[in-house]
Amino acid sequence: MQGNRDEYEPIIATRPSRRPPREDAPPLWRLVLVLSGGLAVAVLLVLWLMGRSPDDGASTNVKTEGIAGEAPTEIRPEVLPEVRLGQPPVPPANSSEENADVAQAPVPPASPAEPAVSAEQAATPASIPAVVPDAAVPSPSSSPPARVSVRLMSPDTQVRFELRGPLETSAPLTGQAGDVIALPPGTYRVVASGTQLETLEQEITLTGEGPAEYTVELCAQPKQELETLAGRIVEERACASTVECESMFAVLSEHADQLVKDPAFRKQQCAKWRPDAAPDRSWTLDTKCDGATLATTCRIEIAQGACTVTEPRRSVRGGACPQSDLK
Repeated sequence: MQGNRDEYEPIIATRPSRRPPREDAPPLWRLVLVLSGGLAVAVLLVLWLMGRSPDDGASTNVKTEGIAGEAPTEIRPEVLPEVRLGQPPVPPANSSEENADVAQAPVPPASPAEPAVSAEQAATPASIPAVVPDAAVPSPSSSPPARVSVRLMSPDTQVRFELRGPLETSAPLTGQAGDVIALPPGTYRVVASGTQLETLEQEITLTGEGPAEYTVELCAQPKQELETLAGRIVEERACASTVECESMFAVLSEHADQLVKDPAFRKQQCAKWRPDAAPDRSWTLDTKCDGATLATTCRIEIAQGACTVTEPRRSVRGGACPQSDLK
């Protein structure tokens, strides 16, 4: 039995250690989480303060002071040193005194706030100058310009007037000599006409400075005198026999075709009637030969042709025309 007793280790009773057990330090991830949260809150607070209007500056400072005072109390328990049993506890810092020191700390004066800018002012570039309405341009609500009284005059009482404004779609205004019409200032096209009178078209401009008078004297249609030259002999030649007449006829026919195309020939024939006459209408020539006798002739005659004489252009009173005056 004793031999067996030597095989076992002696049982020695261990005494408990009088040193108090060590408490585990706070985990590191909690400290990192708290610091990250505090930094995020500080960044959001700065952005919020920058985006607020100047009117909220006072309330923002008060809230910032309150938050600044509370931040140390949240972080302080995590950064305390390790505490071991058997050591005297470290008295906690007086939170009321710290809050009082934070509250008594001088707050830096707020910078002067910039004036608030509206959305419309922000959308408008600063380089674009302000548009100042031109006082010379009439507004749509302004009254229309005053009309101008125009008296239509002519020595010929039968003259008729037609006035059309700048717009082609507007209806023309009509009147006769002696009428007075009212028109807005502007440019108008006037057409004056009458029986046995030449038509006159002219543009006039009404400035609106006062009443106006428009006087027109038209030309009378010139008289024309017409004279026909049919049957007049242009050229004549004699031939001794029938064979010679046939040959002469062919020669004169070819010559007649050339003459009728020459303007100088027609003008020369009209000058024989009147020096100032002019050819009128179309002309044709004819070649003829008399019977087959010993004294036979062949000639060129005017089959169709006329001349006209036109009198000089004069007004009804015999003066120069046309005449017009706006005053």
